[in-house]
Amino acid sequence: MKLFISGSKSISVLSDEVKAILDKYIALNTEFLVGDCYGVDAAVQTYLDSKGYNNVTIYYSGEFPRNFFALCVKTCSCAENAVGLTGSEFHYVKDIQMAKDCDQAIMIWDGKSKGTGENIRRIKELKKPYRIITEA
Repeated sequence: MKLFISGSKSISVLSDEVKAILDKYIALNTEFLVGDCYGVDAAVQTYLDSKGYNNVTIYYSGEFPRNFFALCVKTCSCAENAVGLTGSEFHYVKDIQMAKDCDQAIMIWDGKSKGTGENIRRIKELKKPYRIITEA
C-alpha cells in the first residue's frame, strides 16, 4: 500500500498521535509518499529516518529535493511536468503525482494551509480514502 502524507508548512513537530499512526503504517510495511517541503514533509521524513524506515519515496518538482532528511530512500522527480511553472503551481506538480500514485492519504493540517487544502480536494476528487488530522 502507498500512503500519501501531506501537511502544513507551519507544523514542524509531529504530535504523539501522528507518530502512533505512522508507526502503525510502518508495521504494515507501507510505502510512504512524502514531499520535499519544510514543515510536515520534513518532520515526517526525519521521523521515518529516525525509525530506520526506508520504504519511503520523496517527491519533488525541481532539479533536486529542497529538503531531504531520509537518506536511504527513493526519490521521484516531477521536474519534467513542472517546466515553465512557478510558485504554487510549480510545487503542486509533485502533489498531483503523489495523489495519483497513492492508495490513501493522511493530511496533517493547521486548518489554514492552502496547499494542504488543495491536496484534500484532489484526494476527494480521486475518491481515495483519506484522513485529516488537525493540528495547531
